[in-house]
Amino acid sequence: MVAGAGMFTDTGQIGPKDRNSQMLEWPRSDGDASNRPVGVSFTKNADSQGNVNYYRFVRDTEEASVAWRKEIGTYLAEEMGLPKGKVYWMKGWPEGYAFFDHQKGQLPNPRHDLYLCGSTVAARFRSKNEFKPHAKWLMTDPTLNTRNCGCKYCTKTKSQVEVNQTQGLRGLQRPPEHHLRGTDPTPGENMTHARRRVVREENQAKQEKLKPPKAEQILTALPERLRDLNSGRAFRTSELVWVTLVNSIPVAANGSPEIEFWPAIVLTYSTKNEPTPHKPGETDYEVVAHFTFNIRLLGVNHQVTVPGDRLLPQLGYNPSQPLLDAVKECQPSRPVSLEFSEYTYFNPLPEFDGVLGLPPGSSTHADALPAFTLALHVVACLTPAWSATNSYSSDSKNVHDELFQGLWWGAERIWLDDVVRLRPSREELDPENMMDLLPPSSPDATNRALFLRLTYIVEDRSDPTDKSICVGGDLYELARGGTQPPRPAPKSIFGPPTGLLVPPSDPVYTPMESSPSSGINARAGPSLAESSIMMPPAPPGFTFRRLLAPGNEMALDVGAIAGRYYPKILQEETLDRVIRTLDEEKGVKAGETIAGTVDGYARGKIRRSRLSPQAFDAAKDALTYLTTLMGLCMGEGNKMKPEQWVKGRLHAIKSAEAEAKQNLFDLWTMPEGSSDVEMLDS
Repeated sequence: MVAGAGMFTDTGQIGPKDRNSQMLEWPRSDGDASNRPVGVSFTKNADSQGNVNYYRFVRDTEEASVAWRKEIGTYLAEEMGLPKGKVYWMKGWPEGYAFFDHQKGQLPNPRHDLYLCGSTVAARFRSKNEFKPHAKWLMTDPTLNTRNCGCKYCTKTKSQVEVNQTQGLRGLQRPPEHHLRGTDPTPGENMTHARRRVVREENQAKQEKLKPPKAEQILTALPERLRDLNSGRAFRTSELVWVTLVNSIPVAANGSPEIEFWPAIVLTYSTKNEPTPHKPGETDYEVVAHFTFNIRLLGVNHQVTVPGDRLLPQLGYNPSQPLLDAVKECQPSRPVSLEFSEYTYFNPLPEFDGVLGLPPGSSTHADALPAFTLALHVVACLTPAWSATNSYSSDSKNVHDELFQGLWWGAERIWLDDVVRLRPSREELDPENMMDLLPPSSPDATNRALFLRLTYIVEDRSDPTDKSICVGGDLYELARGGTQPPRPAPKSIFGPPTGLLVPPSDPVYTPMESSPSSGINARAGPSLAESSIMMPPAPPGFTFRRLLAPGNEMALDVGAIAGRYYPKILQEETLDRVIRTLDEEKGVKAGETIAGTVDGYARGKIRRSRLSPQAFDAAKDALTYLTTLMGLCMGEGNKMKPEQWVKGRLHAIKSAEAEAKQNLFDLWTMPEGSSDVEMLDS
């Protein structure tokens, strides 16, 4: 945006001087200070002819900054339906952003262009209209899913005019060429700036028509993959999960053991946006997105919709040994058929009886353990299944491998660009330090999991008799705070030293950077730039620390994957209490417990841990399963163990249910048989 020099006078205050003004604060940001202008001068140095070309930081008290933030605040207030009659303005810029005055030309009157810089999706916003839709997105979308943003850069719209039209923004509503007198200038006529721009765009369009399409234009990321990665949802369609029970179900006369979770399949999900609690007329609130999930309970015939805080990944819970013993000894409470229709009316979530329309007396408490036993048999038959999905071929002439965009890995759906926990330790990955990994950031870092951000999933054809998949990407550890010991001088050697590592067919792979603007090579698949996928947040008090030198990637057999990384499976306050309990700190209080939620389950375990040494050991095991999902413990202790290739997720689920019913029917009709539930033993 071109500005006059008068816009840079200091007003002496950060907001407008209107009496009825209302300041709005940024609830979140996609900013990063490293995305501010680079390779430019920030010093006013004139050349011999008096010309300057530099960027000057614009303070919040300068007229230009106040005017921009006032207009943006007014726009946001209208879009968010805030009370009228006030002058709204923004308090500063989103974290990581900065406002600059680009001065170029001859002194004393150089050209002034205002640029707002720092976003991870755009090098700069050149006008208020360019930034307004992006500002609205920052204010209203806690998931920071760029697919929900209407700005020019997130929608990849070539012309701001189109954005003005679609977003209803004041400003130019037709392309500049409509304001010209004709399509061709008269002979000898000087071409205006607008005309020169039109001609440049026309020439560029002609040249682009002659160019062959780029590889990243051919390889497009699956919409499902982008939705899963960008949304921040913990759970994905067709995944196997646990749902917490509001009231645990005792399976013995003495009340112990109890069924605390029930296994389920995620069918669909939806988003509900709700404001945080506030009084009428108040503007100091956030709009928070809550996910709800429609799930099908295994072993019974019910579908219910529950909030995300009631669900737990399959690896987040393991039935206690007393409960598994009860399952193994379980006998049917009534005669059964191969379809087990006798137990389809039992509902472990009785709060949904009215919604499900279940008639009174359709099931009894005695049906609970048999139905749960069937459900666990389904879990035992489904978790060994795995497959690679959504294959494509490399565009490189020298690479003929079959590549994949995703995996079904036991209970979980895993995509390219996901961060996964690894089973092996640092010593197992690189026992002789041939890969020049950074040393551990602290002595306790080796007690936490290592992470791989997947940049490719490829079929390994070294053994034609076996279906083998290799995965690769950048390697990370969890470092406390910002601990970053210096990196040793880089070595040129790169090679997989252990049996878990699979040698890449090419000598070097391009690494995936943590920045969403990183490029990836043909192995990495659909362009990361399409989705602006960012690294997930690290657990509170930690940062992700990259362990490999630039230019190197870790190549692993797919069996090294323990499972997905779940950064927000517990609320921060609950996680703190859990960690202190696991550290055997005395006097840790459980706090308020909300029944039927994962946080309530964790706090209940904290409360029980104080009863006896045996109770502490049982609680410690349960809480460790939760913290392992966040990588705070080694991945080997909580891992998927798939071993059977099953193509097609729905086929895998149906086959698992059919196999489980057959196994349990045989077991109950032939008591001397054995149970597949033994696979669930600790």
